[in-house]
Amino acid sequence: MNKLIKFLKTTAYVLVTILSICLVAMTMLTALAADASEPTALELEQARIQWIAEHGDLQPNLTEPARQEALVFTATKQKELDNEKGKSRN
Repeated sequence: MNKLIKFLKTTAYVLVTILSICLVAMTMLTALAADASEPTALELEQARIQWIAEHGDLQPNLTEPARQEALVFTATKQKELDNEKGKSRN
Protein backbone atom coordinates (compact mmCIF):
# COMPACT_ATOMS: atom_id res chain seq x y z
CA MET A 1 0.00 0.00 0.00
CA ASN A 2 2.88 2.34 0.83
CA LYS A 3 4.34 1.83 -2.66
CA LEU A 4 0.99 2.67 -4.27
CA ILE A 5 0.71 5.95 -2.34
CA LYS A 6 4.29 6.88 -3.19
CA PHE A 7 3.62 6.11 -6.87
CA LEU A 8 0.45 8.23 -6.88
CA LYS A 9 2.21 11.15 -5.16
CA THR A 10 5.11 10.99 -7.61
CA THR A 11 2.77 10.75 -10.61
CA ALA A 12 0.66 13.66 -9.37
CA TYR A 13 3.78 15.77 -8.75
CA VAL A 14 5.11 15.04 -12.25
CA LEU A 15 1.75 15.85 -13.87
CA VAL A 16 1.38 19.11 -11.94
CA THR A 17 4.95 20.09 -12.86
CA ILE A 18 4.38 19.38 -16.56
CA LEU A 19 1.06 21.25 -16.59
CA SER A 20 2.65 24.23 -14.81
CA ILE A 21 5.44 24.39 -17.37
CA CYS A 22 2.88 24.21 -20.19
CA LEU A 23 0.83 27.00 -18.62
CA VAL A 24 3.87 29.25 -18.25
CA ALA A 25 4.94 28.53 -21.84
CA MET A 26 1.45 29.28 -23.20
CA THR A 27 1.28 32.52 -21.21
CA MET A 28 4.66 33.67 -22.50
CA LEU A 29 3.84 32.79 -26.11
CA THR A 30 0.48 34.55 -25.90
CA ALA A 31 2.11 37.67 -24.48
CA LEU A 32 4.78 37.65 -27.17
CA ALA A 33 2.20 37.16 -29.92
CA ALA A 34 0.06 40.02 -28.61
CA ASP A 35 3.04 42.37 -28.43
CA ALA A 36 4.19 41.45 -31.90
CA SER A 37 0.82 42.18 -33.49
CA GLU A 38 0.41 45.70 -32.09
CA PRO A 39 2.59 48.43 -33.56
CA THR A 40 4.35 50.73 -31.15
CA ALA A 41 3.86 54.50 -31.13
CA LEU A 42 7.32 54.88 -32.65
CA GLU A 43 6.47 52.49 -35.50
CA LEU A 44 3.20 54.34 -36.17
CA GLU A 45 4.97 57.68 -36.27
CA GLN A 46 7.68 56.33 -38.59
CA ALA A 47 5.00 54.89 -40.90
CA ARG A 48 3.17 58.24 -40.91
CA ILE A 49 6.38 60.13 -41.76
CA GLN A 50 7.21 57.66 -44.52
CA TRP A 51 3.70 57.90 -46.00
CA ILE A 52 3.84 61.72 -46.02
CA ALA A 53 7.29 61.61 -47.64
CA GLU A 54 6.03 59.27 -50.37
CA HIS A 55 2.53 60.65 -50.92
CA GLY A 56 2.36 64.15 -49.44
CA ASP A 57 -0.04 65.42 -46.81
CA LEU A 58 -3.20 64.71 -48.79
CA GLN A 59 -4.30 62.08 -51.24
CA PRO A 60 -3.11 62.91 -54.77
CA ASN A 61 -6.44 62.05 -56.42
CA LEU A 62 -8.61 64.55 -54.51
CA THR A 63 -10.78 66.90 -56.51
CA GLU A 64 -10.24 70.60 -55.81
CA PRO A 65 -13.46 70.96 -53.75
CA ALA A 66 -12.56 67.86 -51.72
CA ARG A 67 -9.04 69.18 -51.22
CA GLN A 68 -10.36 72.55 -49.97
CA GLU A 69 -12.82 70.79 -47.66
CA ALA A 70 -10.02 68.61 -46.25
CA LEU A 71 -7.83 71.66 -45.61
CA VAL A 72 -10.67 73.54 -43.87
CA PHE A 73 -11.54 70.50 -41.75
CA THR A 74 -7.90 69.96 -40.81
CA ALA A 75 -7.43 73.60 -39.83
CA THR A 76 -10.65 73.55 -37.76
CA LYS A 77 -9.72 70.33 -36.02
CA GLN A 78 -6.20 71.60 -35.30
CA LYS A 79 -7.64 74.75 -33.70
CA GLU A 80 -9.91 72.59 -31.52
CA LEU A 81 -6.97 70.44 -30.45
CA ASP A 82 -4.84 73.50 -29.72
CA ASN A 83 -7.63 75.02 -27.62
CA GLU A 84 -8.06 71.78 -25.64
CA LYS A 85 -4.32 71.56 -25.12
CA GLY A 86 -4.23 75.17 -23.91
CA LYS A 87 -7.09 74.54 -21.48
CA SER A 88 -5.43 71.44 -20.03
CA ARG A 89 -2.25 73.42 -19.27
CA ASN A 90 -4.16 76.03 -17.27
